[in-house]
Amino acid sequence: MGGRAGRKNGKHREEREARNARSKAYINLAHELAAVFSAGVYTKEDLQSAVCSFVAEMKQAGETGDNVVRSAQSLAAEVGARFPESGNTGIILGDLLTWCLAEYYRETA
Repeated sequence: MGGRAGRKNGKHREEREARNARSKAYINLAHELAAVFSAGVYTKEDLQSAVCSFVAEMKQAGETGDNVVRSAQSLAAEVGARFPESGNTGIILGDLLTWCLAEYYRETA
């Protein structure tokens, strides 16, 4: 009986840790997107790093590639809606999608 409860608590702890990590990555990506949309210019490496962290955390939590992309697009739309659209919006969203897919399907050594 004790072993079973230990496994259950271990699984819940892992799920909670995955949610917390994903939440941190989500918050970081939201922050980077807000900086991008508010300034209209951005440092590619900072945004790409935030996207890759977000994707890696979601993938680690067992999310599918489709769910990861949809979540990133939804977050970008949610954050972007607070700012006036610029000519760079399409480029930013295209980069976001490209980086999501590349990171999700990247082979790890």
